Amino acid sequence: MKMFSKAAALGTTAILAGLVGATGAYAQIEQITVTSQKREQTLQDTPVSVAAVTDEQIQQSQIRDASDLQTLVPSLRVAEFATATNTEFSLRGIGTSSFNAGLEPSVGVFVDGVYRPRTGAAINDLLSVERVEVIRGPQSTLFGRNTPAGVVSFITMAPEFETGYAAEATVGNYDQRILAGTFTGPLSDNVAFRLDGTWHENSGYLETVDGREMNNRNRSNFRGQILWNPSDLTTVRVIADYGIIDENCCAAPFANYDAATDLPALVGLGGTAVPANPFGGIIAIDGTVNTELTTSGISAQVDHEFDNYTFTSITAFREYDETQIFDADFSDLDLVSFRGIGNEYTSFTQELRVTSTGDNRVDWMFGGFYYDNDLVNENSTPYGTAGRAFFDAASAVDPTAQALIAAFGLPAGSGGVDLLEFFLDMQQLGGVGAVVPLPSGSAALPTTPAEGFISTQHGLQSERFEYDTTSWSAFAQFDFHVTDDFTVTVGGRYTSEDKDMTTFVDQPDPISTFSFVDLARDMRLVNPADPAVCPAFGAPAPGGGILAGDGCAYLVPALILQGFADGLAGAGLNPANPADLPIIAALAQPYLDLGFNVLDPATAAIPLTAEQAGNPLLNPLLGFQAFQNFPPVNAGDFPTSRNDTNFSGTVIASYDVSDDLNVYGSYSTGFKPGGFNVSSNAAFTGVFEFEEEISTSFEIGAKGALDDGRFRYAVAYFNQEIEDFQSNNFVGNGFALENAGSIEVSGIEFESQWAPTDNLFFTGGFTYLIDNQYGEYPFAPCPDRNVDGSGVWDAGDPNFALCELGNERTNPFGATGSFNNFNGRDRGSSELVGSVTGTYTTQLRDGIMMALRGEATYVDEYLHTTSQDPRPFAMQEDFTLYNASVTFSDMDEAWALQLWTRNLTDEEYTKGGFPSVGYLGTSYNAYVGDPQTYGLTLRIRG
Repeated sequence: MKMFSKAAALGTTAILAGLVGATGAYAQIEQITVTSQKREQTLQDTPVSVAAVTDEQIQQSQIRDASDLQTLVPSLRVAEFATATNTEFSLRGIGTSSFNAGLEPSVGVFVDGVYRPRTGAAINDLLSVERVEVIRGPQSTLFGRNTPAGVVSFITMAPEFETGYAAEATVGNYDQRILAGTFTGPLSDNVAFRLDGTWHENSGYLETVDGREMNNRNRSNFRGQILWNPSDLTTVRVIADYGIIDENCCAAPFANYDAATDLPALVGLGGTAVPANPFGGIIAIDGTVNTELTTSGISAQVDHEFDNYTFTSITAFREYDETQIFDADFSDLDLVSFRGIGNEYTSFTQELRVTSTGDNRVDWMFGGFYYDNDLVNENSTPYGTAGRAFFDAASAVDPTAQALIAAFGLPAGSGGVDLLEFFLDMQQLGGVGAVVPLPSGSAALPTTPAEGFISTQHGLQSERFEYDTTSWSAFAQFDFHVTDDFTVTVGGRYTSEDKDMTTFVDQPDPISTFSFVDLARDMRLVNPADPAVCPAFGAPAPGGGILAGDGCAYLVPALILQGFADGLAGAGLNPANPADLPIIAALAQPYLDLGFNVLDPATAAIPLTAEQAGNPLLNPLLGFQAFQNFPPVNAGDFPTSRNDTNFSGTVIASYDVSDDLNVYGSYSTGFKPGGFNVSSNAAFTGVFEFEEEISTSFEIGAKGALDDGRFRYAVAYFNQEIEDFQSNNFVGNGFALENAGSIEVSGIEFESQWAPTDNLFFTGGFTYLIDNQYGEYPFAPCPDRNVDGSGVWDAGDPNFALCELGNERTNPFGATGSFNNFNGRDRGSSELVGSVTGTYTTQLRDGIMMALRGEATYVDEYLHTTSQDPRPFAMQEDFTLYNASVTFSDMDEAWALQLWTRNLTDEEYTKGGFPSVGYLGTSYNAYVGDPQTYGLTLRIRG
């Protein structure tokens, strides 16, 4: 570990609330009110693990959007992949991929009490935020659907009845320009308003070889509010917002080229091979990685106080319209045409609650929630114009392919696709299945399409999913105040959810429609000179040798026999020489063990068994499986409806040991409904429908204060298990979505604030995962393999033994392929993430205040891929990010000038990576973390 040790991280205090502003200084840390239990409580009195990031912290740390929050909340990870809207939220190492519109997040995102169905709807710049509450662990009782890992709740500033404003302007490197402002005031004695807006632009951190900027920012966000108090007992708050994103994000430079296949093919076809260094700042693509997104919505919250309870209604309508166009192969060759994805949805939510006043021996809350979401997802990813040439060039270097191309006299420069088409054309020429009989039970052999096997007419031409979700739930929670100091909370929620889907798919890909196991059993060795003649086996052929042509021989056995004979000759071994026989017998033994007599030419007349044809030693055609990128799928394979019901519950016991110490223990369950695989990639695993995700968690914790309130802390131990975890893994040519089985996570969180003097303030924190493993995952994805079948792992590595060719298995959904077994294996997330901040404030002359601030965030090593690719560039070593700022302001904060920097040391790190798309080798791309940024921010308010 570099510069920031685990011991130091574990010894620091945690970041949460109460950060000193530019002019403030606290003798006692200020308490913060949160609403994580849907009633106002102080942070210390809330018996759940919750972090609160305040407006002051957001400004001091230059927090611009949700992804920046992880600087201050160690248990939270927010990462962008592929496009600006593919943002994944995870808590305590638990999150859900955003690469399938059918998947909904495990971390629920709420803005002013309104649920955001997709995390992409919450990634724009933060806008006049009062605080952000990060609530860890299952929250299905009070927050409802899709919160088995926790909740991120944004609470914005409400309108005020005193006129006020705040504005800021920022300039920074990478041509960063930011403008933000808010204005509030009264419209009458009982009506107030607030208007907010932000605009953010920068030039991006990557550049293409032809000078275009990538990974930039271009976004704006607006909000208008009305607060109406028709009486002293009633409050109505109406919020309307509109956001725009138009960004070329997120490009992924190459971290590795496969030197044997991909690199020579790329260069040979005129592509640009930028050095395989994700931190070089340069990429070569012939397209873009653009995302255009507009989000909008309107909500109305009504609160009315009765004598003994408060009635709350939150009604919301939202729209989401997104278009993604990105160059999926990340090269300047047209290997895979631009991937175009469209997502549109409208959602309606209605929540009703009645909540007791909080002054009773038994306090209570009853509520109901209704949710309706109509989603349309569209996708198109056909082969590019250079796809055929690239596949041929990349596969031509394989030794087996070279030998076969030479043996059959194909033109120089021919590749694997040429060879496959030659084989199948030869079958038609020989009348196989007509003149020459097929083995019993065999199907007709495929024919070569007029356009060839790899064409722009093939691949995912289009798919469209119309996906409708309707959900309702009823919930209740009771706080039994057994004594003034001891409270038992019991809550539960019943949910019923219906989903309906209509599917349209156009995905022609003839090379993916047949089995190379079957082809190895069926294809014959045809004599082009006289294909209709089937002489007795062993009849003399001009030139001698099996490959001279024998219409009765089976192609693959003949190839094996000829290859073995050529190998003996090349080694100077002669079957007629008795001295060579022991050596020849030893070489033949692996074949004999499989029931294939490589020493008898008559074996060429015997068809392979299905087991033999599935073994790479006996079937060189299995290498062609690398060409099968779009398995057969049609609309009828997808389900049309499903229903999920669930009851989730919570039990919490909390005890006030003293005015300065509260301890609690909790047990809770969480729920995320099942759904449909909204992708033709479902054909990879046969999983067209996935099951609900159930989480169970117990937690014990303590919150307290020392030194007369100068030091506040919270510590928690958690243990969480998720059954049927919804996993979506990229496997090079598509995503494999499935229920992984179970994951088990336990750990410790610590957070605190310390004001040793009136001018010095520290915060910090850590999340340490004691266990983070798969309980059950018997059909996990395997890492990448080359066209020749070799893997990215070392031969003989027991961690990948099941991924070796010949060890294919059939999963419970009927898909056969290479699967690993991760039962009991560590998941590869960061073991420790810790943060620390320090702020020193002092008064200069003439009433000018100065605040010096430093921040450090330590992130332990983590793996990029679920498949646990073992190569160094597919994992991120531990690293530490440092931020710093100095702020000058006047005494009443009417103005402030902040000079700031993030990633002060320009630390190079990757956020994730994936096996390269559209390649036959083991190339790899990586998403790069933000480099050092710095700038100057001017704030005014009044």
